Amino acid sequence: MRNCLAGMLLAGLASCGTDQPTQRAHLLDAEGNILLELHIALADTEYERQEGLRLHGPLANNEALLLVFPTETRICISNTGVPFPIDVLYLSAANQVIATELNIPPNTPGPYCHPAQQVLELQGDTLPPSTTRN
Repeated sequence: MRNCLAGMLLAGLASCGTDQPTQRAHLLDAEGNILLELHIALADTEYERQEGLRLHGPLANNEALLLVFPTETRICISNTGVPFPIDVLYLSAANQVIATELNIPPNTPGPYCHPAQQVLELQGDTLPPSTTRN
């Protein structure tokens, strides 16, 4: 299922690049209301981006992995080797949500592709249903 989250934004990653294992951030709706408070692990090397959630155990509802790419490009995600469903948000360099892929089943090869500079991977069914639209 492909959905778009118009006007959504990931906010609060001002501390990127610190030695902290995770960063705190909020997923905001178009009016600036907090939809989710997240603890985000960063994947900013080629190896970390390629391995994605295969390097992690199951995520809690408030945990996410942010894959950061050097430039905006067409990014393709696969859930191969991940034993749990995921929600995926494709983000611009300004942390604006461009596109989503919701509830990708475990071990699904995909690919699920969209132009973006960052990808936020969350446990499946993490996003409130009222925030998505077809």
